[in-house]
Amino acid sequence: MPIYSPALPPSPNFSKDRSPIPALVRFDLGRIWRNKIGQFFGIVFIGILAVQLAVIYTKYLLDASALEQAKGLAGRLLPEQAALQASLLHGSMLFFLWFQSAWINGALVSRDTLYRVRPLIYAHPVRPMEYLAAKAVIAIGIPFCFQLPFIILPWLLSLLLAGMGGPIWPTAPLYLVPAAALNSMVIASVTLGASSLAGTPKTGMAWSFGLIFGLSAVGGILFAILHNSSWMAINPAALTESWPKLLCGANNASVPLTPSIIATAVNICLWAYVSWLRTRPSEAVI
Repeated sequence: MPIYSPALPPSPNFSKDRSPIPALVRFDLGRIWRNKIGQFFGIVFIGILAVQLAVIYTKYLLDASALEQAKGLAGRLLPEQAALQASLLHGSMLFFLWFQSAWINGALVSRDTLYRVRPLIYAHPVRPMEYLAAKAVIAIGIPFCFQLPFIILPWLLSLLLAGMGGPIWPTAPLYLVPAAALNSMVIASVTLGASSLAGTPKTGMAWSFGLIFGLSAVGGILFAILHNSSWMAINPAALTESWPKLLCGANNASVPLTPSIIATAVNICLWAYVSWLRTRPSEAVI
């Protein structure tokens, strides 16, 4: 049996064609589920979704005269209709989504750092980019999957009860699903970057909350001083609230389109680079 250096794991064998990413994703998902965090937030989001469906049903679909009036005004009140579509991904749901992501994603990398798991992972046929990709799949996939019911279920309810002229556009998922994907990438980049900077899961969560509230404060202060809404793009929470409104064409987005594009790209690139630096093999020495 070969004897390897006690400081570093043996060099991995990259000759196999099978990707290790699905195995890493399954392992982390099982760990999240066993901690009951997913179940707790699942109950919270189910409650929010039930209230949202009840409001849409009672306000727009229960009263036949109100439904006919809404159909007649749909063409003339396009900004209000766009705001209604964007409100499916509303602020209260996004707030809990940020909280959930900071709690879950903040521990994805930092837990492996605490227990020195990465040297063991890199000892197997796992490249650093594959390790980071597996973490990104979870960090992006969980928020995205939690947003999908808030888009699909109200859309189906409107189509089934009111047809093509209902309060929810038949094409609403074409705008809201890309918005949910952009929101998920912003949330994942910030929280995963925070987790890579931390040494324990608790500090990873603290880093996540610190970045969220700190950047929100900076954006709000600059907006109040300079009276320019473009500075709100520094706030990642404002970005996630703005993307549904921007893609649906609503006129009440807190961040304009061009700053939103720039800020989203900067967040993704910056925090992906930070995560890559902090998960290199040189950072995984026991």
